[in-house]
Amino acid sequence: MSSLPSDGRASRAPRGAGARRAFALVMPLALVALLAGGGCPEEESPPNDDDDGPPACTLAFLGDESKDPSIELIYFGADQMDHPIVDGGDIDLIFPPQGGRVLFVGVRATDVDPCGVKLTGALRDTSTGQVRLDTRTVNLRADGSGYGASTPGDIASYANVPICPNQWTALDAYGSSFELEVSLSDARDRTVTKKLQVTPRCAEPANEAECLCICQGGYVLGQQCTDPTGSGGGGAAGGAGGAGGGT
Repeated sequence: MSSLPSDGRASRAPRGAGARRAFALVMPLALVALLAGGGCPEEESPPNDDDDGPPACTLAFLGDESKDPSIELIYFGADQMDHPIVDGGDIDLIFPPQGGRVLFVGVRATDVDPCGVKLTGALRDTSTGQVRLDTRTVNLRADGSGYGASTPGDIASYANVPICPNQWTALDAYGSSFELEVSLSDARDRTVTKKLQVTPRCAEPANEAECLCICQGGYVLGQQCTDPTGSGGGGAAGGAGGAGGGT
């Protein structure tokens, strides 16, 4: 029990060195408590504007939800137009921004959720099982008829199936018949797949010489490409990236 001075007031701790020692002990403890509590209040991360996925989509379900989804296959051609893909028909090989040659394979779909669908296009050499494929997530564009489709001119809304440089099949990648398989899965895990036989063709006259070179069977990466008519042109050809392998 603390003693009282003669005037009845409680005695106070002496100031000076003792107070400074107490302060020196308290401050490290406060710092430890602050660090243990996580430091400064956590700030919310700003939205990621560089997301590689499709933009926000608010489209309603297309068609009849009680039915299985169905698709029609289309390709974006050298004439910058969409064309239906028919069994046994031709399909354009296009020089894309990433180099090489690709097939721009799209769909028209109904009875499907059009937001964030997974679109896969694959070209297969049925004699060896070797395949070239591309998968991407896209939003289908409603066309007012109950169907949604890849957006004309927006190559990101098509499967960019990488075909050339041709280091995957002994066949010429043009003028030969291959199996094209296209599948679509929506956000509700409803899936549809379609297979057709197609014949790729070098469809761009200005780039035909290089196409015929880098897409031929037996092409060697870095091989000098010249115009087969003898007019010259071309150089060591580069290639488009993409997935490939055997089945």
